[in-house]
Amino acid sequence: MEIHERIKELRKKHLKMSQTAFGERLGVSRSVINNIELNVLAKPDQKLSLYKLICSEFNISEEWLLNGTGDMYASNEAEYSALIDRVMTGQNEFAKNIFKTFALFDEADWEALRRMIEKYIDVADAEDVPEEKPLYDDVPDTPEELEKAMPAS
Repeated sequence: MEIHERIKELRKKHLKMSQTAFGERLGVSRSVINNIELNVLAKPDQKLSLYKLICSEFNISEEWLLNGTGDMYASNEAEYSALIDRVMTGQNEFAKNIFKTFALFDEADWEALRRMIEKYIDVADAEDVPEEKPLYDDVPDTPEELEKAMPAS
């Protein structure tokens, strides 16, 4: 089976998506998907970038998509790498800076982070106490109830 056939099989049998829906997830038109499945996409570099996008978007193994070998779905490690790649090429500067900061961590930093998370969990668990009774629950709703609760002397 060739790559264009694997893409069609993936889309139809496994993802159960129309060409339009598949294309929308990838940011391309239905006609681009149709051309891929017919093996008539023009430029090889366009094909490769779209193949990588398919793998990233649908957690598909590049080895399976490109060569037809191995498992169809990527391993968790490959999935995490794809997610990190997506964050790093995205627009969220805060998320990018978090990953950059983690990349600079040494063993002492990781140990310090682990201890901080453990302390946070301890504090959060300790705060799981019953809620206090609302302040005005004991206030009577009507003047009659007030009279009953606090008779005039």
